[in-house]
Amino acid sequence: MMKFERQRRGSGSARIAVALASVMLAGGSANAEGAADLLPKKYKDAGVINLVTDAKYPPFQYIDDSGKMVGFEVDLWDAIAQKLGVKVEVTSVAFDSMIPGVQSGRWDIAMEGITDNLERQQVVSFVDYGYTTSSAYVLEEKGAEISDHLPLCGLKGAAQSGTEWVGMITAEMAAACKEAGKPEPTVSEFGTSDATLLSVYSGRTDFVLTSAASAQEIQKAAPRPVKVVPMPILPRKPSGIAFRKDESDLGEALLAALKEVRADGTYDKIYADWSVEPMKMDHEPGINLATVPAE
Repeated sequence: MMKFERQRRGSGSARIAVALASVMLAGGSANAEGAADLLPKKYKDAGVINLVTDAKYPPFQYIDDSGKMVGFEVDLWDAIAQKLGVKVEVTSVAFDSMIPGVQSGRWDIAMEGITDNLERQQVVSFVDYGYTTSSAYVLEEKGAEISDHLPLCGLKGAAQSGTEWVGMITAEMAAACKEAGKPEPTVSEFGTSDATLLSVYSGRTDFVLTSAASAQEIQKAAPRPVKVVPMPILPRKPSGIAFRKDESDLGEALLAALKEVRADGTYDKIYADWSVEPMKMDHEPGINLATVPAE
């Protein structure tokens, strides 16, 4: 207000010059504002963001032979944290405990290939950084003739509890089977990715539905040869970092950091290093993209 009064005392041309200078300075300041500047004060002061994941899901995140947590999402959240100027404290729990833990305030954010969908948006929001991709996995000895979803109709499927794939078996796959005049598949849920895969290895179920990006790791670790079955009938949906709905300022800071990571080439390098390019976001990342209308 004082600055405005001083401008009024000058000549007309002087007032215009000062006003233009003020606009230019304000614009420069806004453009210079980075992700770290947007981070809420409580996180700046703490210097830490508490993240929850389920570290049993290669290549997203898992514990390697040296006891270190690694994975493409580990590299991604580390890069985001660096842009924000904070550290990430990571806790690993069962997948279906992550979103309730964020919602309750136990952890600040969750990240583990979590699909952004309308149901989850009722309790949390998402900074979307990639896509959920899907494949079915069967034992080679039982799946020689299986090349798409139709031979899986009427069989016993398996998916990890709390994941998008449970619903994909009972909805999209079931609908496609019904349309083809075939019986719908059933689904058994398991608490961990390892237990889900074990159900197929042991013969308790016929196929697992999970991330297409996990193919290399699943085939490498499987005790018996596993075949990957493409599932083009299943949608590719955005996946994101879950944060509390009342912390939109944190979400904006995370989004800004993610955009900086993309702009400097780190994002592309991480996805290339882990051979998960099909999961890359092919447009600008954003918040709650599952319910944002396409332009």
